[in-house]
Amino acid sequence: MAVSSLVTFFILVNYLADVTISQQSETCSPTGHGERRKVAFSVARTSHMASSPTENIIVYDHVFTNVGNGYNPQTGIFTCPVSGYYYFAFHALKSYNHNLHMQLTKNNEQVIAAHSGQGSGSSGPAELQDTGNDVIIPCDEGDQVWMKLPYSADRPFQFYSHPGHKYTSFTGYLIFTAD
Repeated sequence: MAVSSLVTFFILVNYLADVTISQQSETCSPTGHGERRKVAFSVARTSHMASSPTENIIVYDHVFTNVGNGYNPQTGIFTCPVSGYYYFAFHALKSYNHNLHMQLTKNNEQVIAAHSGQGSGSSGPAELQDTGNDVIIPCDEGDQVWMKLPYSADRPFQFYSHPGHKYTSFTGYLIFTAD
């Protein structure tokens, strides 16, 4: 298991334990300031996507969970309903004979990126490859976070997905509020 997967697992276990504690008592929370706001989403895309000059926000059409309703499945944008520190992760499967470059964007500024396929020439290796990244960042209420598939005319970016397997996903949740 990759180190980032283990970190994700332990953060999620800690978050779920905190949610369970806060559900047992309205006055019990990790910060000790009353009821904890619950914000979490996990979404996937069920079809392929190639970069284009006019479309670059990745809209994930399958919603696993959307606690707090921060993720908009029509636009692909997550709007932070409360200020705090958030964990975000994304994964995608590079299509055959294409490069893949994805960016996690907050308020029109790139936060982190992932790239796959910088191998044999501009089209990259022929096989499928997984790529992804994760980060913890501070967000203010109303900040917007989304995934972007940037456009490159000389090296088209493309990812592969499937309705049954959902290879491409995006997840985020509030770790704690900024009190």
